[in-house]
Amino acid sequence: MQFNDVTCPHCGLLCDDLTVEVNDLSVQLKNNNHPLCKQAFEDASFNSGQIPSPLVNGSPATLQQALDAAAQLLKNSKQPLISGMIGDIQTCRDAVALTEKVGGVVDHANGSGIRINTSVMQRMGEVRTTLAEVRNRADCVVIFGAGVLENFPRLYERILTPAQSLGNDATKNKKIFLLDRLDKNEIPSIKNKGAITYFQLEAPSLDSIAHKLLEVINKPIEIFDEIDDTLQILIDLHQTILNSQYTTFIWAAGEFKSDIAEHTVQTMTQMIKQLMEKVRCVGLPLGGSRAEVTANQVATWQTGVSLPVAFMSGAPIHNPILFDGMKMLQNKEADTLVWITTYNSNDNPPETDIPTIVIGHPKMKCANDVDVFIPTGIPGIDHRGLACRTDNVATLPLKSIRTSQLASANDVISQLSQLL
Repeated sequence: MQFNDVTCPHCGLLCDDLTVEVNDLSVQLKNNNHPLCKQAFEDASFNSGQIPSPLVNGSPATLQQALDAAAQLLKNSKQPLISGMIGDIQTCRDAVALTEKVGGVVDHANGSGIRINTSVMQRMGEVRTTLAEVRNRADCVVIFGAGVLENFPRLYERILTPAQSLGNDATKNKKIFLLDRLDKNEIPSIKNKGAITYFQLEAPSLDSIAHKLLEVINKPIEIFDEIDDTLQILIDLHQTILNSQYTTFIWAAGEFKSDIAEHTVQTMTQMIKQLMEKVRCVGLPLGGSRAEVTANQVATWQTGVSLPVAFMSGAPIHNPILFDGMKMLQNKEADTLVWITTYNSNDNPPETDIPTIVIGHPKMKCANDVDVFIPTGIPGIDHRGLACRTDNVATLPLKSIRTSQLASANDVISQLSQLL
């Protein structure tokens, strides 16, 4: 059976124009040949009769037995951590409710990455735009890092060079620049995107390119003693931006060096603010390929604060230093881990020596030390749901396109909560 206008939750763009063919339990994407997109749907396929059962200490169990075992682990826990949080809105809602009930901490698997853009916005403010604005209004786009196009494969097709646009000739034929460090291994796919001017610059990192561009924006040309090829490219780019009507800087925090990524995002924000004194310039930070945006939005709606959230005192507390989920595991500050992940089979929980409950993708290959594994249906395939797009302005529906015997993750979490 063929389904049209299917939403794909496997990237923050949430493209909702896909055609998917379902044969029994096999799922195949039909109208998109990008390997990342196709693999995400193929990952959900099963052969008939191979739907996995729950596991308790590595042995097959019924759903009720698995829920009872998980409930007992949480009853014995003094400081549980609910993490992963890779799911749709209702899954995240029930996960937050479960955390409150057990008096634990909830954080996303990529919590530290979420907080890079958030912390800069809290300190400095930001001027952000949306995917629709970039598609219809921007006439100049500067992308930081080739990985952005690799991890958001339809950004070029749907946003940067769409077949239809509400804009004028300048916005329909955007000036698109991609900045990255010099690397002998060029990404072939970018060469096929003819509208992009691809600059590989002499620089130790992508972060240093951003800092150098800020320097160019802040200083007159006469200040520089020597102008090499890299500096000349950035000077010319600056002039192009000044001659444009609406420039957008696009980045993904994961492309920057982890130890200085926050400083680099701050640099991006400073550049935008400086340019805004003369021309229209905005930012579009991309993320959400592991449902980070959805999880963070739900936490904010439900508790009034973003992730991480702790409920040990009975009221929600946000402290990104004390309650960073991955650091809590490293520092042995949690005594039970509940790992929730529904979209991809390779989002396994981190190795830990504390009791672990996994609620998630049915094709996950959990390590033997996982105490309870409960396979669930996949939102957008087995169950209906909702997901939040990377620009935080749209919530899109996920369809149910396959009939399986797997319970949804939110139903499993809700049943678990009722046992406590």
